[in-house]
Amino acid sequence: MTNATLRDYQIADLAFYMANPKCLNLSDAGTGKTPSVCVMQWYLWSNHGIGTVWPQPKSLLKKNKKEILRFTDFKDEDVVIVDGTKEQVKKQLESGAKVFLMGFRRLTLCWRQLPKYVKAVHIDEMHMGYKSADSQNSLGLFAMFEPLRGGWFTHFLGMTGTLIDGKLSSAYPAIKVIEPRYYLSQENFFLYHGIQDHEGKIVAWKNHDKLAKIFGRHAIRRTFASVHGEQEVVHIPEMVDMAPLQRRYYDTFRDEAVLELEKFYLDGTLPGVAFTRARQLMEHPNNFPDLTEPGKFIDVLKGEPTEKEERLKIHLEEHWLNEKPLIIFTPLIPQQMRIAEILEQMKFRFGVINGDQSRKKRDQVDEDFIAGRIQIVLATEQTASFGYNWQFCGDREVDHEIFIALGFSDASFVQARQRAIRGKRKSPLRLTTLEYNDSLDQHICSIIYRKSVDANKVDPSRPVLQLSGYEADYKLAA
Repeated sequence: MTNATLRDYQIADLAFYMANPKCLNLSDAGTGKTPSVCVMQWYLWSNHGIGTVWPQPKSLLKKNKKEILRFTDFKDEDVVIVDGTKEQVKKQLESGAKVFLMGFRRLTLCWRQLPKYVKAVHIDEMHMGYKSADSQNSLGLFAMFEPLRGGWFTHFLGMTGTLIDGKLSSAYPAIKVIEPRYYLSQENFFLYHGIQDHEGKIVAWKNHDKLAKIFGRHAIRRTFASVHGEQEVVHIPEMVDMAPLQRRYYDTFRDEAVLELEKFYLDGTLPGVAFTRARQLMEHPNNFPDLTEPGKFIDVLKGEPTEKEERLKIHLEEHWLNEKPLIIFTPLIPQQMRIAEILEQMKFRFGVINGDQSRKKRDQVDEDFIAGRIQIVLATEQTASFGYNWQFCGDREVDHEIFIALGFSDASFVQARQRAIRGKRKSPLRLTTLEYNDSLDQHICSIIYRKSVDANKVDPSRPVLQLSGYEADYKLAA
């Protein structure tokens, strides 16, 4: 028998799922979405003989299987993780299980091989796998609910606290599954919600209120504050100047669109390439890609450290003395490699998480940090922005996260912040963001700001993120 029970609000969530065969749970990270979904899977099977397929990021598979067994009366053989070789997958799909857990891509490839009694699709961290209506994953999901395309599924439940992930259209795949008549097509969605420039490119969004009404009808949402109370989060932007040589390189490249380095030229005439090269000069000039030998790096600053690294060392000295745990985020793996070298030099016990690592290695870092065997996690936002519970390292509460550089997603920032807010906190959480003066960092902050404003217009509980600390009167344009 199960040894865990639902809280009152989770029972209310369960009742909502029962009353709405196709719906969403858009609650914040850390509010306990998973238990009620697990019990819903038990309800569907025990009362209606309906099995469930549960696609999700692969790093959550083992955790979510444990949650199902904890909150329901399913037996171990009733809940199968679908992964491995072609022969192993075939055996798993034919095992007679009641719940099948798998990655997003796996569902796209094998949904037609699922038993016909599997009629429910529950999707964890939906924004990670179904952002665009024309992706292979989304097209497969749509087919599952269209009888003319061979689909036979009847129940849908999407789970994510950040369905609006950078653009309003990231919500369209879920809406199409729930009720396709809201928008005849993705093009219709773009016409209704998009503001286009003279070339037809969407540059902003409108009519946010319609999405708010749709979610109010088909989704349930619990804010973290409503479940655990208000948590004190203190954001401290720290402004730093570039190193002299770094500033000279950066300004020359920005002003002249070309930079002569020792082994090659940087060409800034193409906007996308120029942005990438400028950011590499900013964030990891000591690990700058060697354009003459792909896969290798050179130090364009000739041993001179960056000021972000110097500022980070000050924080690291503090954590060395007080022995408090720390989480460091950067979206750039070459910069992560550089920080790892610093941590090694300072004799820290730490673990690294990024998309280049195996799931086994990432899981080991997660276990070591929670157990207190390591003091620091060095992670990319993209990989560590969901699933991980890092509020405590051993018996010590994490009270500091440092963002060396930011990605472009407001959703990823909020999710990364929530790694250390998984329940009621005993102490405030300090968020330090490092930002270069007069640089692309302000542009990135403005992108995050605009995305967060769009999300807030749909859901007022989503925070508006004004992360830049550049000058006292600096205003981010809406």
